[in-house]
Amino acid sequence: MSVVTSLILRQMRMPFIVLILGYSVSIIGMTLSPGIDDQGQIWYMSIFDAFYFVSYTATTIGFGEIPYPLSSAQRMWALVTIYVTVISWFYALGKILSLIQDSTFKEALIKNTFSKNLKNIHEPFILICGFGETGTALTKALTEKEIRVVIIEQDNEKIRALPLQQYPVFVPGMQGDARNPEHLIQAGLQNNHCRGVIAVTASDETNLKIAITSKLLNPNTCVVCRSELKEFEENMFSFGTDYVINPFETFADTFGMALHSPSLHLLYDWLTGVPNTDLSNPIYVQEGHWIICGFGRFGAGLFEHLRRYKINVTIIDPSNELRDEFQSKSENKDCDFILGTGYDAHTLIMAGIENSVGIVSGTDNDSNNLSIIMTACEINPELFVVARQNKTNNERLFKATNASLIMQPSDIIARKIRSLLTTPLLIDFLSKASSQNQEWSNIAISRLSGIIGESRPTTWAITINEQDTKALYQVLKYGRVIRIGNILQDSNSHDVKLNAVPLMLKRGNQFIMMPTDDIAIKADDEILICGTEDSKYHMKWNLNDIHRLNYIMTFEDAPDSFLMRQFHNFMKRKERRNRPRKQMIYKNKHDNN
Repeated sequence: MSVVTSLILRQMRMPFIVLILGYSVSIIGMTLSPGIDDQGQIWYMSIFDAFYFVSYTATTIGFGEIPYPLSSAQRMWALVTIYVTVISWFYALGKILSLIQDSTFKEALIKNTFSKNLKNIHEPFILICGFGETGTALTKALTEKEIRVVIIEQDNEKIRALPLQQYPVFVPGMQGDARNPEHLIQAGLQNNHCRGVIAVTASDETNLKIAITSKLLNPNTCVVCRSELKEFEENMFSFGTDYVINPFETFADTFGMALHSPSLHLLYDWLTGVPNTDLSNPIYVQEGHWIICGFGRFGAGLFEHLRRYKINVTIIDPSNELRDEFQSKSENKDCDFILGTGYDAHTLIMAGIENSVGIVSGTDNDSNNLSIIMTACEINPELFVVARQNKTNNERLFKATNASLIMQPSDIIARKIRSLLTTPLLIDFLSKASSQNQEWSNIAISRLSGIIGESRPTTWAITINEQDTKALYQVLKYGRVIRIGNILQDSNSHDVKLNAVPLMLKRGNQFIMMPTDDIAIKADDEILICGTEDSKYHMKWNLNDIHRLNYIMTFEDAPDSFLMRQFHNFMKRKERRNRPRKQMIYKNKHDNN
């Protein structure tokens, strides 16, 4: 028995009893009250007639349709029936209204609805714990890829607002504390279709508890956690967490890409951005002096990358403790640390803003960061600006500053997790690409630019097996040689190729970057491909349809139906038989002449 049913029966027990007794007494009374028929004889209502009369009397409908006019005795009992049954109904309706307004009943009804929605999911889904800025961005990113998502969030207002979000697929949400194992189980942790748990609450401690609970209660599920503190990150990995994402470290790595290779940074942005959105332009960081305002987790991460390239940096931060710690390290002796906030012109001028090439506005307060940017750019309009945006609703303000790079934690985490869940091979590719030189990055960008047009491309991975590429796997099994260039062929025309570029081929532990068209494909290979959504659709169709695959291999259009294929083969055999005969007749005529 569900909780909702139990609450209804518990609260409505007495009203039901009162109604039943009221109806019973009224019906019995009407059957015992004597009436007079049209012949002047005494008659009594049957139980059915009495029930019919009491029903329309109790509900105040008052049809008045009875076999004979009521006698005085029956009218007297009808008065009793009216007061007894109507009062009983008022009492029952009052209880129903109080039950509907009861907070416990509302909560139980919501959970019951959520349970039904969860049972109706018959495909893999991801359980997201926390529906704040990061959870919202992540849900949007995953549902756009048509990945089913289930939400658990402690704030009931956010759960109530969930149906207002216009996601491509339905997203059920449950109000609950993700630290509570029972709530996680109710949210679907142990459901057979749960393929992953993502902990993106604002608390590292809560995310750690979710990771521990998930791995203990469902060891086979993939667990991804957000963490901003090193000690929690290490603890998460010790419990078997599959991925731990630190938004500050992730952004610092992408910033390092921009310093090392603008083309590599551009490649990363194109491949991890939202598909079908406008392409970004390359970012070029000039050599020279930099200023970092705010030396917390964000500023410290960027400082390490700047120093890695021997760039002189001045730190501005109001913390004496951070200054003492900074100055105690011998490797920082050639860098200045100024106590201050950075949003006043005096401090920025002391730090050398007039002759600097870049500034990092990296405090944990958006108002301060915006003030730093405005003041710095007023003094030096040519600055390369790196801004930290803490709140999503300030996006318009930061875009208005025309900052060169904007760090928004929820967007960074959503990008990383979307790549991890949809195309894990992309993470391996980006890791391998980070060690490539500028020339390789330029060639990769050039190849992509030629096929994707003006919008960010779609990335997808194909695994050569019987489930994902049925037709290709079948012909490879028969010993036929198929190369990378073949699967890039458009099956509608042998003169046209799909708008797609192979980024990486994974064969066992071997990784081949930007594989060429002549490389032969083998069973169990994994190929990462980038291109348009239309090319992705056609490629998957080609690799699973044997007739389309034969066409791109031979450029001969074989019919689909069995009878037409037999007729087609018959005509080809006939053509082959006639060809030598015609040649012999021609030869004999020539000899006779």
